[in-house]
Amino acid sequence: MYKRILVPLDGSKLAEGVLPYVPAVARAIGAGVVLLRVFNPATLTLADPGIGRYLDQIEAGLREESLDYLNSVRASLAGLTTPVSCEAVSGHAASRIIAAADKTAGTLIAMSTHGRSGVGRWLLGSVTEKVLNATASPMLIVRSRDGGKEPAEARLKTVIVPLDGSPLAEQVLPYLTPLAKALELKVVLVRVIPPEGLHYGYRDYPVGYSEDFLVEEETEKHAADYLHRISSRLREGGLTSVEECVLRGNPAEVIVDLAKATPDNLVAMNTHGRSGVGRWVLGSVTDRVVQHSGGPVLVVRAMAHPAAG
Repeated sequence: MYKRILVPLDGSKLAEGVLPYVPAVARAIGAGVVLLRVFNPATLTLADPGIGRYLDQIEAGLREESLDYLNSVRASLAGLTTPVSCEAVSGHAASRIIAAADKTAGTLIAMSTHGRSGVGRWLLGSVTEKVLNATASPMLIVRSRDGGKEPAEARLKTVIVPLDGSPLAEQVLPYLTPLAKALELKVVLVRVIPPEGLHYGYRDYPVGYSEDFLVEEETEKHAADYLHRISSRLREGGLTSVEECVLRGNPAEVIVDLAKATPDNLVAMNTHGRSGVGRWVLGSVTDRVVQHSGGPVLVVRAMAHPAAG
């Protein structure tokens, strides 16, 4: 499923926050890495329209500068046995990243988000959000942090998979399975039952049951049975370490707390679109997890599913 990893960078340490996660993933799945920098010389004309006559020379200089920077990053990934290439392109950041990803099937986009990465550089959260809204490629998103020394290579031991009982939320499973196999990750399937006051907005009822009939114990049993079915399916697909976890609380808060309490974890979720009547609003929950979990999140844009309601 994964043939290459596209890593958009803008020259800042914040954007480079995703780099520690790239080597282990690339090595495990045997994917090549493409380091991409997008520059936009047209923005310089906003400050001085007279610069326009020198735009070609400016673009050539920015391209050379960008490639020099990318080659220095490539040198830091020298331990990789998979190929690492560098691309510098002119244009708007989000649209060029999307085009670079979409031209090759099996691309995993790995990038940072949240926080302005520097004067003249991207507003990371905005660019990442635009890419996520428009690309069909899965994304490995890491929240950028100011200060603190990042490890040269991050370790991943566990993948947390929040599910709400809908086919739409389950669309993440084919994307996480090859990563879990290659990285030998423990898979933790999570079903969160919200508080009574939130049941209407989140809960998924079995066919033939009324809300009045579903008491607390039966709701938990239904959630546990559902996770067991998914777990059995994953084991049949070759995953050997799968756990099932039914929890209570606000879905986003519970998932974030679980991620913070689990060392070296990756959260894998779908986003965009309500996953069904009475289920989570996926985009809202995923956005909170990306912002607050503190670790990487594998985000797959959910596509309309006929059985998702």
